[in-house]
Amino acid sequence: MRSLISACLLSPSLAVAVLSPLDDTRLAGITAQGGITIIASPRLTIGQIEYQDEGFLQINQIALGGADRASYFGKDWGFGSRSGSRLDGVMMTIDVLGDGDLVLSAFVDPGFGGGVIDFGLSTGQIALASADNAHHAVLINSVDLAGLATQYRMKIDAQTTDIQIQTAMGIADLDIDAAPLGFSVRDVILANHTYFESLQDWGSSALSLSDVQLPISVVLHASESGLDVRLIDFFADMEVGSIELAQESIGSVTVDDLNLGGLNMRIRGHL
Repeated sequence: MRSLISACLLSPSLAVAVLSPLDDTRLAGITAQGGITIIASPRLTIGQIEYQDEGFLQINQIALGGADRASYFGKDWGFGSRSGSRLDGVMMTIDVLGDGDLVLSAFVDPGFGGGVIDFGLSTGQIALASADNAHHAVLINSVDLAGLATQYRMKIDAQTTDIQIQTAMGIADLDIDAAPLGFSVRDVILANHTYFESLQDWGSSALSLSDVQLPISVVLHASESGLDVRLIDFFADMEVGSIELAQESIGSVTVDDLNLGGLNMRIRGHL
């Protein structure tokens, strides 16, 4: 199996630094530093990601940044959720612990008053193409996603090289236009397992962050057999506002208390 991964370049405007050399006397006085902190307001765009096996899978016009919305889950969540098209208010840290573990984390910059960060992810067409590019088929016209996040952290274990990822996020709106396949889904919501109960008891204006932020925990373990994926925590409420077949709505779907915790998967290549 052959693979082709199109690399993405981060905007040089994310960080600007002036580096000055340190003499030995000043350098000797710098010890036990607390890691690296990066404050950024990124917006990432990619023209195309192309996966090559014998043919190609192409994802076009990818954009990741702020969602540029006034409300999420029917509520205004304050200053941190009004970032426009950029991921404003993101603070990232990089630390190496005493046991050698590498920890990467991202959370809301306290200078933004804490709270949440809004994010948006969108794509253009997702398509298949033959090896000689003579045949081309569009699967999905577009994907648009908007949500809120409060935390992301990842740890790489120095002894086992296992990767542990924890995040807290909620999807306030997801639309997938798969008209070439004959269907579309719109107004998808994914939140914590308390979302429906709180929405019914208190209404959208009284929702708390704990209701809309879904804790997700994953452990990745690489071996000669492949990549093992263990989903530790995923306990969610989900709603699909509209399902369309042949451009006609056939109704909606509500899933209460969806628990995928304990799910194990193995990913590996094949000949």
